[in-house]
Amino acid sequence: MSRSLSQNDQQLLLGQPVVLATDEGTNSSSMLVALSEGRYEDILRSTAAKAIFGTDQQDNINGMVVDSSFAPADLRRYIKSQALGYIEAHGSDDAWTEITLIGAACLGAFVQTNWTGPEFSLDPAALLPRQLAERWKESFTTTTPLVLEEGMDKHEIGRRAYAARIYLGVKQSEERAALDRVLLRLLSVDGEDAYSMTPRPMYLYLARLLLVDIPGDRLAEERDRATPMAHWWCARTLLIQQSLLDYPSQTLLDQIVAHFAKVKQLLPPSPASGDSTALKSVDVAVDLAQTVPELDNDSVMPSGSTAAADDGDGVPLTSASMAPDSHEWDLVSAADRDLWARYLLEVGVVYSQHHMPLDSKKCFIQAQAASGLQWEMTGAKGKRTRFQTNDVAQLVLLAKSARYGSSEHGGGERAEGQLPESMALNDDTLLEKIKFADAAVEGHAGQERLRVTDECILLALCLNVQNENPAHGLTSELMQPFVTRVLEQPTNWSVYTMGLLLRSRLEAAKTRTAERATLQLQALVDQITHPLPSAQEAGAAERLQYLYSLSLPSQWEFERELANQFMTMGVIRSALDIYERLSMWDEVVSCYVLLGQNNVAQRIIEEQLELNPDSPKLWCVLGDLKAEPKHWRHAWEISGQRYARAMRSLGSYYYRKNDFANVVECYQNALKLNPLFEKSWYVLGCAALQIKDWELAATAFQRVVNLENDNGEAWNNLATVYMHMGNSHRERAWYALRQAVKGKFDSWQVWSNFLTVSISIGQISSAIHAMTRLIELRVDSDGAAAVDLDALRTIISAVTRGRILVGMVDERQAKHTEAQYVSYMEHLLVATIEARITSSAPLWRAMADYWFWRQDYRHCLDCYVKAYRCLSQMPQVAYAQTVFDDAAEAALELVSMYENLGDKTQTVRVATPAAAAANDEDGAVVPEIKAAAVDQLVCADWRQQAKMMLRALIGKGKDSFEGTATYVRLADALSALRRA
Repeated sequence: MSRSLSQNDQQLLLGQPVVLATDEGTNSSSMLVALSEGRYEDILRSTAAKAIFGTDQQDNINGMVVDSSFAPADLRRYIKSQALGYIEAHGSDDAWTEITLIGAACLGAFVQTNWTGPEFSLDPAALLPRQLAERWKESFTTTTPLVLEEGMDKHEIGRRAYAARIYLGVKQSEERAALDRVLLRLLSVDGEDAYSMTPRPMYLYLARLLLVDIPGDRLAEERDRATPMAHWWCARTLLIQQSLLDYPSQTLLDQIVAHFAKVKQLLPPSPASGDSTALKSVDVAVDLAQTVPELDNDSVMPSGSTAAADDGDGVPLTSASMAPDSHEWDLVSAADRDLWARYLLEVGVVYSQHHMPLDSKKCFIQAQAASGLQWEMTGAKGKRTRFQTNDVAQLVLLAKSARYGSSEHGGGERAEGQLPESMALNDDTLLEKIKFADAAVEGHAGQERLRVTDECILLALCLNVQNENPAHGLTSELMQPFVTRVLEQPTNWSVYTMGLLLRSRLEAAKTRTAERATLQLQALVDQITHPLPSAQEAGAAERLQYLYSLSLPSQWEFERELANQFMTMGVIRSALDIYERLSMWDEVVSCYVLLGQNNVAQRIIEEQLELNPDSPKLWCVLGDLKAEPKHWRHAWEISGQRYARAMRSLGSYYYRKNDFANVVECYQNALKLNPLFEKSWYVLGCAALQIKDWELAATAFQRVVNLENDNGEAWNNLATVYMHMGNSHRERAWYALRQAVKGKFDSWQVWSNFLTVSISIGQISSAIHAMTRLIELRVDSDGAAAVDLDALRTIISAVTRGRILVGMVDERQAKHTEAQYVSYMEHLLVATIEARITSSAPLWRAMADYWFWRQDYRHCLDCYVKAYRCLSQMPQVAYAQTVFDDAAEAALELVSMYENLGDKTQTVRVATPAAAAANDEDGAVVPEIKAAAVDQLVCADWRQQAKMMLRALIGKGKDSFEGTATYVRLADALSALRRA
């Protein structure tokens, strides 16, 4: 690209007021200002927009007949013809700039209608030629301003009548409803349907046409020269389109990443310019499952600690690691840093929306570095309840923005319009907020107002905590300080709304805060559906300024969350009303099934099918309800084999029936349409395992771990596949299991697999670590059975016979490695096994071999003694021949070890008192305990102990076994000791 982003382009993309030079007075300049101020209607009613859309024109436009035969699908051809004609008539550069701004205005109108409000009065059909506008006009739109009567609660306004407002669930005319259905079908991608009740989809369709489709490959270079910022708007358009779909789309992700990659080339130089890891799609990602690191004897994993391994990228979520070196950005100008921070934030939001938490976290960390945000999670004493007497430690987040740009203290912007209402807690026990003991913390002294971009970063990191941790109370407690810090000093409508939404999600699971969470969700829904008079509202420009840097849900997703909250509270009827109005038929069926009214659910779906018999989604819902494959097959056929959910549902049905061949066929059909669906890949892999199609199973599980890197079950299954593929794949299996134990740290089965594979490829350090963790998990329930005795013997043999040192030439390195293994082995044997298991004779016998190799003869002899005691103290030794024989063998072996080791000398460290210089409180000299090396006999009285041991065992077996061969051997051994 030959151009970079101009200053006006940057201001527009960042949502800042556009400042024009005094000599700029072109149409595109005035449209640029209008777009930055959120005046989308002015742009859509401009001369350029009328020329492109053919507004108010008659039937024949540029040779194309626009009459009653004009179908919705003809819009694409019509708009493309009009746009290309406008470019030819007005010159390439100016025309492309105006087309891009009109497309951005269409996107802004769509987002304002469906995400943020305030209400947008212009009907998109009014942009089209007169006959189409009349044919497709909205039947319920009104531009009459809403008057807030004195003393009326604004949350009660919408309960009077919905028919006069653009509101989800209000019926359209047949012509307009048919148009919207066609447009939503055109906006569906990879077999994933767009939300069927989306208001005014024409705006998004026009935005996509003007920004993405019409330029295409042939005209893209020409458009890029004229208006480089178009790629950023393209990425935003596709992200909004993705938000309409039920599930993420691989095609849209690839397109979004491609556009952001082109945007990156336009950005000014910075420390992030050369980092190519921030942009990738799943298809071009490095396949971790096929990447095996070099294996060597130094790849030891400490067994002294069983803490969970890090998340794979070496960046655990702590305040220290989340404070990247921002000094690299010191030479970058303030404006460029803001631009980079917003760019990285938006890329991170894309990855987050596509369920790629590791990639999104990297982007958020880079955005923090670019912005210069510094934060720390710390603790401060305080009270949470009204009756609490003692202050206890509470989490608090301290954060400040970097000092650069227009404001010395971080440029804390203030909201221009009225912010959403924050509902009071009103609980008789919990305080509204934590009351800290330290006045500085309580008053948040030194907590400067943050830049809005920094608040977006904190909210993004908060969501990342949720994405990377299990759903439990500790995760909520870790997320809460992020939200609290953002809500303390509200600066922007969208950011404050997102903060309140996150607070509601965190409080919904707690009994004392669930009511406030529900009321807050209702208030957030009402502010969009039933807003305040325009004079009191935050404007469109403020609401949309940071929307693309947040994961703010759409209007219908807000209402779905409210209905879900009603469900958790048991208010099923209220939830059902919302689901039915929003045509969320899956949830409607779930409600009726929960109420035990399956027949009612079936009747409702059948009634909807009478109204819309060609809806594959409704046929799938009916199939889910009745569990009849014919309905899913019918949905697949009427969709032209493009509705992926039908195949997923049918495949799931066959999986429950153990018909794995059909499972493979169904899921392969579904994944051809939308490969960005890790659950489908997982089930496909499991089915392929059952029919022993190892190549297909490996491919499926590789895709799962690429999409969800911390899926321990998928990594474990992938390792299983590799083991079935032969010895040449064992190293891949080992690497897969090493990843699996990170996600399944408490699964003894996965650790057992890891132990087996580690031994098979000679990764003894990993085997030691695996055995340590395996024993910790199983010892309480299984006792000595928690130790795989054969594996332990193999490990000991590998260490004692020097197999760990094979290939090492450097003697110093060899000694260092051996010392490491000795440390790990002794932790396994002493701290893990001996401290927990004392009743297994074979186990003590196996450990004795290790101590003999270490020349710790006392420890070795002690293991033999304990092995004998495990057998001799069994009650059956007095009457069971096999038990008595085993005890006798252990006794004779112990006698032999006494004879061989008893008279040996061993250097031991013995504590001896030595005079020290330190004095106690009374002035007396305090002896200091020191250790001295002393040579001692291993067992000075070994003969006496051996004779006592043999006499005791002979006495136990005399009544039952006197005269047997075993008994005679014991008596002979005792006689030999007496003669010695």
